[in-house]
Amino acid sequence: MDLLLFAVLISAVAFWWTSSQIREHAVKLSRSACQRCHVQLLDETVTLSKMRLQRNEHGHINIARWYTFEFSTSGVDRRSGIVGLLGDKLTTMHLDLDIEEMPGPNP
Repeated sequence: MDLLLFAVLISAVAFWWTSSQIREHAVKLSRSACQRCHVQLLDETVTLSKMRLQRNEHGHINIARWYTFEFSTSGVDRRSGIVGLLGDKLTTMHLDLDIEEMPGPNP
C-alpha cells in the first residue's frame, strides 16, 4: 500500500512539473505571437481554460491544453487570445484581432 501511495505521489509531482513547463512554453508562444503582431501581452501570463486527452499525429494519446491570454493594441483595450498545445506542440494560436486593426511596428 505504501508503494502505491508513493507511486501516486510521484506521478502527481511529475504531472505538476510537466504542466508547469508546458504553461511556460505557452507563455513564450503567446509573447512571441504578440510581438509579431506588434501588440502587448498583458499580465505576461496565460490561464488554462481546457484540458483533455487527444491523439497526436502518430496515434499516441497525449494531453491537449488550451490557454487564454489577454493583449492590448493600444495599452487601453483588452482583447483575448488562445494558444492550444498537444503535449508541447503548438496546435492553435488565435488573437482577437482583424488584420486592418494590427498596429505597425514602433519606430
